[in-house]
Amino acid sequence: MTQMKTIRWGISGTGAIARRFADDIRHAGNATLTAVCARDGQKARDFASGHAGVSAFDSLISMISAGLIDAVYIATPNAVHHAQALDCIAAGIPVLVEKPLTANLRQALEIQTAAGRAGVFVMEAMWSRNLPAIRAARKAVLGGAIGKVRRLEADIAWKVEFDPESRFFDKSRGGGALHDIGIYPVSLARFFLGEPDSVTASWRAAPSGADVSAAITMRFGDAEANLWCGFDRDGSNRLIIEGDKGVLVLGPLFIMADGFAVYPSRRLADLAQPGGNSLAARIRRRLFRSLPLAGTSRHRHRFEGSGLQFEIEAASDAISQGLRQVPDNSLADTIAALRIIDAILASPPVADRVALKNASEA
Repeated sequence: MTQMKTIRWGISGTGAIARRFADDIRHAGNATLTAVCARDGQKARDFASGHAGVSAFDSLISMISAGLIDAVYIATPNAVHHAQALDCIAAGIPVLVEKPLTANLRQALEIQTAAGRAGVFVMEAMWSRNLPAIRAARKAVLGGAIGKVRRLEADIAWKVEFDPESRFFDKSRGGGALHDIGIYPVSLARFFLGEPDSVTASWRAAPSGADVSAAITMRFGDAEANLWCGFDRDGSNRLIIEGDKGVLVLGPLFIMADGFAVYPSRRLADLAQPGGNSLAARIRRRLFRSLPLAGTSRHRHRFEGSGLQFEIEAASDAISQGLRQVPDNSLADTIAALRIIDAILASPPVADRVALKNASEA
């Protein structure tokens, strides 16, 4: 068996997600961190000082030119992703871009075109798709563990007080609930069920005009997916898939699930594994977790760190093999999700739901 190369990564950005990446790369068997860059050179130096063997740079171009890296992880604000990804592609450097890939569909298509012409690896860091629990849950669903799928529900929301200066509410910086957290249920619904036949949606605007919440319904043949996201409340943060023979539950928090359970009924699923972070919900989950329940199976997939190591390993494996994409997280997948979000936001923020037929192809 050919031994995989250890990929040397450089990080662009020094924020919270960059710190998570730097911590979790220690748990990836085929990757190492060797460089970091930031517009503020001091921030880059401070970041590097906490990680042995990491060099600091004050620009992406200088980091690429130093010859210390094989790939770049872009962990900068959403509005910067497009330009930095194109810089990496132009330099022939494989790039992993924090989600969302870009702030809009047009920019994503430009990255796809540039990467295709240059033959450079590009992947959106939709890290949840690579979690062992979510991959195992998908395998279970496809294997018939819950029978024929009838319905998928996913709710992701947490309260963020409105601040016009915050990136969450600034459209010019790629803000809005759909791009920031709504991309998760949209992507995972497609991961489990495929391409939707139709999409119906509504969204509410913050005073800044950015979307503060959204509700989405997707049709997949006989199955329906109901998705919600928002910064206006604390949500259930569960993903539920109902079939004619059982119910599969991920979370809360489903985007970093370390296991899943299959129940014989929705009633038992809601009783034993309720969503939300209330004291009552936490007590019920803890209580039922230790009780034997007839017809219920629990599947644990615990991991060290916060879970980013699995996307790092997937990207590093693909780069080592000379691939341009990861099959289960391709640019086509990313762009299909962004098409849906773009189509939703193209409609005005109204109380009534708006039908967006074939939104994934708009």
